[in-house]
Amino acid sequence: MPGLPDLALRVRQAIASESATLDSLARLIAADAVLTTRIMKVVNAAALRRATPVSRLDRAIGALGFNLTNSLVTGLCLLRQTERYSGAVGERLRAHHEHAIEVAAIAHYLAQSTPGLDEQEALLAGLIHDIGALPVFAFAARQSELARDAAALDGLVARHHPSFGARILVEWHFPERFVAVAAEHEHADRRHEGPTDLLDVVIAANLQSRQRVQCMEVDAPALERFNLIADPLAGRDGARAAIEALHRTLVA
Repeated sequence: MPGLPDLALRVRQAIASESATLDSLARLIAADAVLTTRIMKVVNAAALRRATPVSRLDRAIGALGFNLTNSLVTGLCLLRQTERYSGAVGERLRAHHEHAIEVAAIAHYLAQSTPGLDEQEALLAGLIHDIGALPVFAFAARQSELARDAAALDGLVARHHPSFGARILVEWHFPERFVAVAAEHEHADRRHEGPTDLLDVVIAANLQSRQRVQCMEVDAPALERFNLIADPLAGRDGARAAIEALHRTLVA
């Protein structure tokens, strides 16, 4: 399992100490210019409907709250590890990263119009839903034969990434709803009573992303909750443009 990145650990410790302020956290995070830029993009991506974007890091942290800032820093630091790898493993890992960004953009779009869902949480959940693939790819990078066998590598990722992702997020003290997303986002047949939740939106976004790429037909309860069977995103005015605009914001 990947270790907790140093900056993520320091942010976590600062928040746990209960002495953290918006200014102190902003100074800590601002030491990493790349991470700061990505946090600002995520916050503003989740607030695209606002007339005025957030322009200061301390205000971005205030908009997120300490707990979501903590989780976002950890998730973004972890996703940045995809940049370490080259060759066949690096190529497949970056494809997973690209998929995660698209799922995040779709989840954000769906959450905007769903009562009870937080679009910032939906964005973060989409970004980290496949986080369990990282240790599988890290292992493959040390096994040249496996790295060259795309089918075997894809099989290992498919088999293990949900349980690995849940273990990573538990170890890093993510809220249970994010752990559930990592563990169960492949459960397309999930049904439950009560309101639509964070796992529903990621399952639906994950299926929508795959349907677009693979042109497959899926009948899933999560899609029904967002009326995506009768009214798929492809037919909704402005949906794809909004999702692609957010996607570009996240990868720029």
